[in-house]
Amino acid sequence: MIELLWNAPVGEKKMSAVFSAFNLHAGQTAIDFGCGSGEVLLRLHERFSIAGTGFDISPTLIEEANRRAAARGIGPSQVRFEGADVRTLEPHTFDVAICLGATHAFTLGSEAYPRALQEMMRWVNPGGQLLVGEAYMKRPATPEYRSLIGEFPPDEQTHAANVSVGQKMGLIPLGAWTSSHEEWDEFEWAYQRVLERKACQETTSSVLQERLTQRRLWMDAYLRWGRETLGYGMYLFGVPKS
Repeated sequence: MIELLWNAPVGEKKMSAVFSAFNLHAGQTAIDFGCGSGEVLLRLHERFSIAGTGFDISPTLIEEANRRAAARGIGPSQVRFEGADVRTLEPHTFDVAICLGATHAFTLGSEAYPRALQEMMRWVNPGGQLLVGEAYMKRPATPEYRSLIGEFPPDEQTHAANVSVGQKMGLIPLGAWTSSHEEWDEFEWAYQRVLERKACQETTSSVLQERLTQRRLWMDAYLRWGRETLGYGMYLFGVPKS
Protein backbone atom coordinates (compact mmCIF):
# COMPACT_ATOMS: atom_id res chain seq x y z
CA MET A 1 0.00 0.00 0.00
CA ILE A 2 1.39 3.41 -0.97
CA GLU A 3 0.29 4.96 2.31
CA LEU A 4 2.74 2.75 4.23
CA LEU A 5 6.44 3.55 4.50
CA TRP A 6 7.31 0.08 3.22
CA ASN A 7 5.22 -3.01 2.61
CA ALA A 8 6.56 -5.00 5.56
CA PRO A 9 5.77 -5.37 9.28
CA VAL A 10 8.92 -3.53 10.33
CA GLY A 11 9.08 -0.38 12.43
CA GLU A 12 11.39 2.54 11.70
CA LYS A 13 13.60 1.81 14.72
CA LYS A 14 14.23 -1.77 13.62
CA MET A 15 14.81 -0.77 10.01
CA SER A 16 17.36 1.76 11.20
CA ALA A 17 19.11 -1.02 13.15
CA VAL A 18 19.20 -3.13 9.99
CA PHE A 19 20.76 -0.24 8.08
CA SER A 20 23.40 0.11 10.81
CA ALA A 21 24.49 -3.47 10.18
CA PHE A 22 25.44 -2.72 6.57
CA ASN A 23 29.07 -2.12 5.70
CA LEU A 24 28.57 0.68 3.17
CA HIS A 25 30.33 3.85 2.14
CA ALA A 26 29.76 6.72 -0.26
CA GLY A 27 29.84 5.86 -3.92
CA GLN A 28 28.81 2.23 -3.56
CA THR A 29 25.71 0.89 -5.31
CA ALA A 30 22.55 -0.98 -4.33
CA ILE A 31 19.73 -2.67 -6.21
CA ASP A 32 16.27 -3.31 -4.76
CA PHE A 33 14.11 -6.04 -6.32
CA GLY A 34 10.44 -5.33 -5.70
CA CYS A 35 11.31 -1.87 -4.38
CA GLY A 36 7.68 -0.82 -3.85
CA SER A 37 7.47 2.89 -3.05
CA GLY A 38 11.24 3.18 -2.84
CA GLU A 39 11.61 4.18 0.81
CA VAL A 40 14.36 1.70 1.67
CA LEU A 41 16.64 2.77 -1.18
CA LEU A 42 15.97 6.45 -0.54
CA ARG A 43 16.92 6.10 3.12
CA LEU A 44 20.06 4.13 2.30
CA HIS A 45 21.07 6.91 -0.09
CA GLU A 46 20.41 9.58 2.52
CA ARG A 47 22.37 7.66 5.16
CA PHE A 48 25.36 6.37 3.18
CA SER A 49 25.41 8.49 -0.03
CA ILE A 50 25.17 5.38 -2.16
CA ALA A 51 23.61 5.19 -5.63
CA GLY A 52 20.58 2.96 -6.03
CA THR A 53 18.36 1.28 -8.60
CA GLY A 54 14.91 -0.03 -7.76
CA PHE A 55 12.69 -2.29 -9.84
CA ASP A 56 9.02 -3.04 -9.33
CA ILE A 57 6.33 -4.45 -11.58
CA SER A 58 3.69 -1.97 -10.30
CA PRO A 59 3.49 1.32 -12.23
CA THR A 60 1.62 2.88 -9.30
CA LEU A 61 4.41 2.06 -6.86
CA ILE A 62 7.12 3.25 -9.23
CA GLU A 63 5.23 6.54 -9.63
CA GLU A 64 5.10 6.88 -5.84
CA ALA A 65 8.82 6.07 -5.53
CA ASN A 66 9.71 8.77 -8.04
CA ARG A 67 7.39 11.22 -6.27
CA ARG A 68 9.13 10.56 -2.94
CA ALA A 69 12.56 10.94 -4.52
CA ALA A 70 11.65 14.24 -6.17
CA ALA A 71 10.15 15.60 -2.95
CA ARG A 72 13.51 14.99 -1.24
CA GLY A 73 15.61 16.42 -4.05
CA ILE A 74 17.05 13.03 -5.00
CA GLY A 75 17.56 12.79 -8.75
CA PRO A 76 17.70 9.72 -11.02
CA SER A 77 21.48 9.95 -11.21
CA GLN A 78 21.48 9.16 -7.49
CA VAL A 79 18.52 6.79 -7.12
CA ARG A 80 16.37 5.68 -10.03
CA PHE A 81 13.23 3.59 -10.16
CA GLU A 82 11.99 1.55 -13.11
CA GLY A 83 8.99 -0.61 -13.82
CA ALA A 84 10.25 -4.06 -14.79
CA ASP A 85 9.81 -7.77 -14.20
CA VAL A 86 13.09 -8.82 -12.56
CA ARG A 87 13.02 -12.17 -14.37
CA THR A 88 13.60 -10.36 -17.67
CA LEU A 89 16.67 -8.38 -16.55
CA GLU A 90 20.31 -9.11 -17.30
CA PRO A 91 22.48 -9.05 -14.17
CA HIS A 92 24.86 -6.17 -13.51
CA THR A 93 27.15 -5.81 -10.53
CA PHE A 94 26.19 -3.97 -7.35
CA ASP A 95 27.59 -3.83 -3.82
CA VAL A 96 24.24 -4.60 -2.19
CA ALA A 97 21.12 -6.44 -3.36
CA ILE A 98 17.82 -6.07 -1.48
CA CYS A 99 14.52 -7.94 -1.72
CA LEU A 100 12.08 -7.31 1.12
CA GLY A 101 8.92 -9.37 1.01
CA ALA A 102 9.14 -9.79 -2.76
CA THR A 103 10.91 -13.10 -3.33
CA HIS A 104 7.82 -14.12 -5.33
CA ALA A 105 9.21 -11.82 -8.05
CA PHE A 106 11.66 -14.61 -8.90
CA THR A 107 9.30 -17.59 -8.67
CA LEU A 108 6.34 -18.76 -6.60
CA GLY A 109 5.90 -21.12 -3.66
CA SER A 110 8.52 -22.68 -1.44
CA GLU A 111 11.25 -22.24 -4.08
CA ALA A 112 10.89 -18.45 -4.09
CA TYR A 113 13.28 -17.74 -1.21
CA PRO A 114 16.21 -19.94 -2.34
CA ARG A 115 15.72 -18.83 -5.95
CA ALA A 116 15.82 -15.19 -4.87
CA LEU A 117 19.09 -15.74 -3.03
CA GLN A 118 20.61 -17.53 -6.02
CA GLU A 119 19.59 -14.80 -8.45
CA MET A 120 20.63 -11.96 -6.15
CA MET A 121 24.10 -13.45 -5.81
CA ARG A 122 24.50 -13.02 -9.57
CA TRP A 123 23.97 -9.27 -9.19
CA VAL A 124 26.43 -8.65 -6.35
CA ASN A 125 30.18 -8.14 -6.36
CA PRO A 126 32.35 -10.59 -4.39
CA GLY A 127 32.44 -9.30 -0.84
CA GLY A 128 29.04 -7.64 -1.25
CA GLN A 129 25.89 -8.04 0.80
CA LEU A 130 22.33 -9.34 0.41
CA LEU A 131 19.32 -8.27 2.48
CA VAL A 132 16.22 -10.43 2.12
CA GLY A 133 12.88 -10.17 3.90
CA GLU A 134 10.89 -13.41 4.04
CA ALA A 135 8.01 -15.03 5.88
CA TYR A 136 8.56 -17.93 8.23
CA MET A 137 6.44 -20.09 10.52
CA LYS A 138 6.60 -19.60 14.28
CA ARG A 139 4.62 -22.80 14.78
CA PRO A 140 2.72 -25.25 12.54
CA ALA A 141 -0.43 -23.77 11.01
CA THR A 142 -3.81 -24.99 12.16
CA PRO A 143 -5.90 -26.63 9.43
CA GLU A 144 -8.17 -23.55 9.37
CA TYR A 145 -5.27 -21.14 8.91
CA ARG A 146 -3.54 -23.38 6.36
CA SER A 147 -6.70 -23.46 4.26
CA LEU A 148 -6.55 -19.66 4.05
CA ILE A 149 -2.84 -19.05 3.42
CA GLY A 150 -2.29 -22.06 1.15
CA GLU A 151 0.87 -24.17 0.98
CA PHE A 152 3.31 -21.30 1.49
CA PRO A 153 5.13 -20.91 3.76
CA PRO A 154 5.35 -24.57 4.73
CA ASP A 155 5.53 -25.44 8.42
CA GLU A 156 9.19 -26.42 8.11
CA GLN A 157 10.16 -22.93 6.90
CA THR A 158 11.22 -21.55 10.26
CA HIS A 159 13.39 -18.55 11.14
CA ALA A 160 16.38 -20.84 11.64
CA ALA A 161 15.66 -22.58 8.33
CA ASN A 162 15.74 -19.25 6.48
CA VAL A 163 19.23 -18.56 7.84
CA SER A 164 20.34 -22.10 7.03
CA VAL A 165 19.25 -21.84 3.38
CA GLY A 166 21.70 -19.00 2.85
CA GLN A 167 24.50 -20.78 4.69
CA LYS A 168 24.11 -23.87 2.50
CA MET A 169 24.59 -21.65 -0.55
CA GLY A 170 27.90 -20.43 0.81
CA LEU A 171 26.61 -17.09 2.07
CA ILE A 172 27.81 -15.66 5.38
CA PRO A 173 25.04 -14.78 7.88
CA LEU A 174 25.67 -11.27 9.25
CA GLY A 175 22.38 -10.47 10.92
CA ALA A 176 18.77 -11.56 11.35
CA TRP A 177 15.79 -9.60 12.66
CA THR A 178 12.21 -10.68 13.29
CA SER A 179 9.03 -8.62 13.49
CA SER A 180 7.41 -8.19 16.89
CA HIS A 181 3.72 -8.54 17.69
CA GLU A 182 3.52 -4.76 17.90
CA GLU A 183 5.06 -4.31 14.46
CA TRP A 184 2.71 -6.89 12.97
CA ASP A 185 -0.29 -5.21 14.61
CA GLU A 186 0.67 -1.78 13.31
CA PHE A 187 1.21 -3.14 9.81
CA GLU A 188 -2.01 -5.15 9.61
CA TRP A 189 -4.22 -2.46 11.14
CA ALA A 190 -2.66 0.31 9.04
CA TYR A 191 -3.41 -1.73 5.92
CA GLN A 192 -6.93 -2.36 7.21
CA ARG A 193 -7.61 1.34 7.84
CA VAL A 194 -6.45 2.31 4.37
CA LEU A 195 -8.73 -0.18 2.66
CA GLU A 196 -11.74 0.49 4.90
CA ARG A 197 -11.52 4.23 4.22
CA LYS A 198 -11.05 3.79 0.50
CA ALA A 199 -14.04 1.47 0.33
CA CYS A 200 -16.17 4.06 2.13
CA GLN A 201 -15.18 6.68 -0.44
CA GLU A 202 -15.68 4.43 -3.48
CA THR A 203 -18.84 2.53 -2.65
CA THR A 204 -19.63 1.80 -6.31
CA SER A 205 -16.33 0.02 -7.01
CA SER A 206 -17.11 -3.70 -7.05
CA VAL A 207 -13.39 -4.50 -7.29
CA LEU A 208 -12.61 -2.49 -4.18
CA GLN A 209 -15.54 -3.94 -2.27
CA GLU A 210 -14.36 -7.47 -3.10
CA ARG A 211 -10.85 -6.58 -1.92
CA LEU A 212 -12.34 -5.33 1.32
CA THR A 213 -14.29 -8.56 1.80
CA GLN A 214 -11.12 -10.62 1.32
CA ARG A 215 -9.16 -8.26 3.54
CA ARG A 216 -11.67 -8.66 6.38
CA LEU A 217 -11.36 -12.44 6.11
CA TRP A 218 -7.58 -12.09 6.27
CA MET A 219 -7.77 -9.82 9.32
CA ASP A 220 -10.06 -12.23 11.13
CA ALA A 221 -7.61 -15.06 10.43
CA TYR A 222 -4.69 -12.89 11.56
CA LEU A 223 -6.36 -12.26 14.91
CA ARG A 224 -7.37 -15.90 15.38
CA TRP A 225 -4.23 -17.66 14.20
CA GLY A 226 -1.80 -15.58 12.16
CA ARG A 227 -0.51 -13.34 14.94
CA GLU A 228 0.94 -16.35 16.75
CA THR A 229 1.83 -18.39 13.68
CA LEU A 230 3.24 -16.31 10.82
CA GLY A 231 6.54 -14.52 11.23
CA TYR A 232 8.57 -12.11 9.12
CA GLY A 233 12.34 -12.02 9.15
CA MET A 234 15.04 -9.92 7.53
CA TYR A 235 18.29 -11.68 6.76
CA LEU A 236 21.62 -9.99 6.01
CA PHE A 237 24.19 -12.17 4.25
CA GLY A 238 27.71 -11.52 3.09
CA VAL A 239 28.90 -12.78 -0.30
CA PRO A 240 32.34 -14.42 -0.03
CA LYS A 241 35.17 -12.56 -1.75
CA SER A 242 36.26 -15.72 -3.55
